[in-house]
Amino acid sequence: MSPPDITPQESRENPDPREARRPIPPGLWILTLLLVLWGGFYIVRSNLAAAAEFGDQRTLADLQQRLKTAAPAADGAAIFAARCAACHQAGGTGLPGVFPPLAGSNWVNGRDSTVVQIVLHGIQGTLTVNGVAYNGAMPTFGSQLSDAEIAAVLTYVRGQWGNKAGPVGAALVSTQRAATAARSAPWNGDTDLTKLN
Repeated sequence: MSPPDITPQESRENPDPREARRPIPPGLWILTLLLVLWGGFYIVRSNLAAAAEFGDQRTLADLQQRLKTAAPAADGAAIFAARCAACHQAGGTGLPGVFPPLAGSNWVNGRDSTVVQIVLHGIQGTLTVNGVAYNGAMPTFGSQLSDAEIAAVLTYVRGQWGNKAGPVGAALVSTQRAATAARSAPWNGDTDLTKLN
């Protein structure tokens, strides 16, 4: 193409970049060489026979002892989201006629031992919540959740959505589990649960 064929728009364009004879700048070569030399010096200078210690001067034995004594706390909100929200909904509103609400529920805000029994053994049959009858089924979670997990999820539920009930401790769950260890069937709604209150 001869120069007269170049349009004014083309004359404003920059030429395509081309790789020079030295594509890597010399400063980058020097920096890379210095890092490699420093790494080699560091490895040669380190004492590999020394006992392994962490930056905060704790030994592996210290950390292993801490892991044995400190169990992670159960997250009630996460357990609720994973196990309960599908039926009772994320906002604790439940589903009309099938799954009762937890928000403002007379059962949730009632005796802590009763709500523990509900989670441990589940419910089938008619359950009246705040004057409205629900005829659904709640599965048993006693074999699926530990005492600490049940305590955490109940503490979460009893403090959410306007509920003002106190927390539930893992010791209470353990006591309630032992008291009804022989029970294999879910609670029969109002008929059984009113006897627990």
